[in-house]
Amino acid sequence: MSSRLVIIATLLLVCGSAAAQPGDFGPAMEAALASTDDSGLARAFYQQRKGAPAWSGGARAEAKLVIATLSNAASEGLDPARYRVLVDSGNAETDDVAISVAVLTYMRDVAVGRPDLRTLDADVALPPRSLDVATLLNDALRQDHLGQGHLAAMLNALAPQYADYAALKTVLARNTMPADVIAANMERWRWLPPALEPDRIVINAADAQLQLWLGGKMVLASRVIVGSPSNPTPILRAEGAGITVNPPWTVPHSIAVREILPKLKRNHAWLAGHDMVLLNGPDGDPQGLHVHWHAIHAGTFPYTIRQYPGPHNPLGRIKIELPNQFSVYLHDTSDKPAFNKRARDVSHGCVRVEQILPLASYALAADLTAVEQITEAINQGETQYLPLNKRLPVYFLYWTAFTGSNGELQLRPDIYGRDQRLIAAMRAPPLRVADNFVACTKG
Repeated sequence: MSSRLVIIATLLLVCGSAAAQPGDFGPAMEAALASTDDSGLARAFYQQRKGAPAWSGGARAEAKLVIATLSNAASEGLDPARYRVLVDSGNAETDDVAISVAVLTYMRDVAVGRPDLRTLDADVALPPRSLDVATLLNDALRQDHLGQGHLAAMLNALAPQYADYAALKTVLARNTMPADVIAANMERWRWLPPALEPDRIVINAADAQLQLWLGGKMVLASRVIVGSPSNPTPILRAEGAGITVNPPWTVPHSIAVREILPKLKRNHAWLAGHDMVLLNGPDGDPQGLHVHWHAIHAGTFPYTIRQYPGPHNPLGRIKIELPNQFSVYLHDTSDKPAFNKRARDVSHGCVRVEQILPLASYALAADLTAVEQITEAINQGETQYLPLNKRLPVYFLYWTAFTGSNGELQLRPDIYGRDQRLIAAMRAPPLRVADNFVACTKG
């Protein structure tokens, strides 16, 4: 393995440093650390150094290197003003801590994303990421003192190693496309694990497209229908657990109240005409024919509605089960023509898949040999659950800027306003993480 890959593998290890505790520092260093607000990153760093300064004396070259890196933060889609060290305070410890705070924060931001941006939307549930930047920086400086040039290599390897990220970075450098949109998509790449699993399903909600990867190769692509702007498909990682054939549809409470209750007030037989029942309805009246619907209010709707499997069921004939906190899943649909529409953001948040039968077969057998088995189960008409032999990761993502198969940049509408919110937060007046420019970098 190359030294660069070793560096990348080391730095992208998902690990959290222990909570920083007050150390045995001299008064000047303690005062400098006490004046920072960086979630303990600098304190953890200086604890490893036993309070020794990092950027003075023989470390002037390293200080120049990190200042140059921070000044070039825009090339990674980050705001250089956030990491700018402005003036010489005249206090060696304060200057040393200032540059440490700036570079440690930059390292975290470029590798795993800004924490405040990741939590901007409540429907983001990707695996948590952290990076022990204090240890990483201290080790790099120690190696640099041995003349190995480790600091530069480490800083260069911090950003996501995905080809898609590198492509966006190249586009950003050309300055020919919307820089804010590119930067927003680069930020979302930082939220992902260091590498995606070789076997995975990936949905780009902004593009309404799905890809299936097996062994690191894409074997299936499909158009999909995703959540509407008022019911956005979330950003998350889930795991496929099994296939339900001829699935019943248990209507979410919000849909029952908002969409079905008004129909029942106009037509008491509406459930009967749509193969639906009340799971907890009155005895002897599963279809609510004798319920006084006009007396039922949305705020106190007491019933759970279920639709039997069949040609009118919105889940179609196949559902891929993905246990997750948002109750979203992949499924078939009875409305096939909808896949031909250009705008396919019309669902309640779940994802309808045009190529659901081959996708289900691949999930079950890693090839198309299960198509016959699934088709036979469908034709039997009964609900069946077919567990997967191995759980299959499923990523629901949101890329409004990406490169196509020809290498050209593709842009998609920001249907959920995620870019808009992210860009606004990134444009907000920068919270500078350091206020002092180090004198040793001037000469």
